Amino acid sequence: MSADPSAATASAAAASAPTSAPIAPAAGFRDSGLLTRSLKLFLWLAIILSALSFGSELLQLDLLNDIKAGRTLPPEQVYSNDLRQQIIGGATFINFVVLVVIFCIWIYRANYNARALGATDMKFSPGWAVGWYFIPIANLWKPYQAMCEIWQASAAPANWQYQTRGSILQLWWAFFLLSNFIANVSFRLSLRASSTSDLILSSTISAASSIFDIASNVTALTLVNQIYRMQMARRSAEAFD
Repeated sequence: MSADPSAATASAAAASAPTSAPIAPAAGFRDSGLLTRSLKLFLWLAIILSALSFGSELLQLDLLNDIKAGRTLPPEQVYSNDLRQQIIGGATFINFVVLVVIFCIWIYRANYNARALGATDMKFSPGWAVGWYFIPIANLWKPYQAMCEIWQASAAPANWQYQTRGSILQLWWAFFLLSNFIANVSFRLSLRASSTSDLILSSTISAASSIFDIASNVTALTLVNQIYRMQMARRSAEAFD
């Protein structure tokens, strides 16, 4: 991943924005039940599509190996393979776009609710908890820090700074970075492929990317569910105080 000087300057300027002053608690907890269920639905769809993509890549590898071995394949078999790949790829892209939108809204709401439960002096505002995902270079660690803060503030709003971070956070972020990196490598290789061997390599890496996508989305499901449960448990506790 690279960035030009202007992007680096923008990133440096942005880095000071969310930590320049403590952000006050939000007024009014908003139940994120429907939002959380929607996010979990599209995470499950992403898992299913990644599994289908993995199987499709294996079928394509068999076809490419047959071509490399000099076997003559019927045109309809090649067409069927390309059509299957296009359908799965298109469905995956659409689901990805929707998933990104819902996930960003969920992060914003989770950060907001942590404040509404009484967390003070949080370094990341709801907007920046989302915004850091789109800042080059800084998006390698800032979103993780923001999510850790949401976790801690959801667990114990009154003294969140002293709360431990769940191990699921590290797993989620590791798989998130790996899946994105491998997918990027696969995409670049497919664009540059000029031989059957190049296509085989690209498909192999794409299959590996699907596995990491599944791991990333499974850990995201666990993370989202746990944060939501912590916030709702804290909300219920306040209602009986």
